[in-house]
Amino acid sequence: MKMINKKSGEAVYFNPIRKNGKDAWIIQGIGSTVVIGRDRQKLKSRTFAQYAQAEAYLARHGFESETYR
Repeated sequence: MKMINKKSGEAVYFNPIRKNGKDAWIIQGIGSTVVIGRDRQKLKSRTFAQYAQAEAYLARHGFESETYR
């Protein structure tokens, strides 16, 4: 699913994945968008073990799902 931060114009993909036999969720930056890691490092993608953690990250950084019209 594509998520957009309307203030900064950044966009990320937010998708469920299967990692080591367990469900996980990944956030991947689109284009030059940087995903902030655990220690404030700049990453291209970040994986979360729990959906609530990923959802909180997206809300904290102002991302919301894009609506197509």
